[in-house]
Amino acid sequence: MGFGGINTHVVIDKETPPRHRAPHRRHLTLAGSLQDCELLLLDGESPAELRERLTKAADLAPRLSCAQLADLAHTLQRDLRELPWRAAAVVTSPDDAERRLRELIGALEQDPAGMVTVDDRAFIGCVRAEAGSIGFLFPGQGSGRGTDGGALRRRFAQAAEVYERAGLPATGDPVATEVAQPRIVAAATAGLRVLDWLGVEAEAAVGHSLGELVALHWAGALDEARLSEAARVRGEAMARHGEPGTMASLAAAPE
Repeated sequence: MGFGGINTHVVIDKETPPRHRAPHRRHLTLAGSLQDCELLLLDGESPAELRERLTKAADLAPRLSCAQLADLAHTLQRDLRELPWRAAAVVTSPDDAERRLRELIGALEQDPAGMVTVDDRAFIGCVRAEAGSIGFLFPGQGSGRGTDGGALRRRFAQAAEVYERAGLPATGDPVATEVAQPRIVAAATAGLRVLDWLGVEAEAAVGHSLGELVALHWAGALDEARLSEAARVRGEAMARHGEPGTMASLAAAPE
């Protein structure tokens, strides 16, 4: 209202301010945890162009913090142009990133045809006109040690659901047969869930020893519940009855 040039403002109502909800427990875990590793992806029109990009990234890496390493991974992924010459490296720290990238530079100079490191954490090569096929290889007993799911569980609800259902022990020997087999199967199942969510599909799958069960699950022969139960029973039976140097063979009809 106004009178004689003097304005009087009367507030008769106000918008209810938004309530600040407490952060979800999962978000707090993500914010307070370190990423286990980062994936650095680069491409180029020719070996020379790819070498130049690798060199720039390798020179930059040691000047980064661990948090900035995630920014580098995002920037490199954003700048991909689907060019034929490609490189990838799984890195755990800025120093590791520099070492892996320079390893790729050396491989590119020695053998431009392509290279995959012994530990499968770095790759370089040329993608031809036809895209290759994807195959899954599921590991047997002896793979890994952790039972908490690591970064995969923290960052993907699909993986977290698998681990919650698995109910793996938080204590004890993680490589003991009765623990290792359900643990490895849970990790493989969680990985499959995440790959499916990302749209990564394989044309074939094979498994080494215990991994055969996961391959059967991938093929649709076992659902997740039966896969987990099979891994648990298998691990307990082998721990209870297995002896070094022995093997059991079971013959049965398909039914």
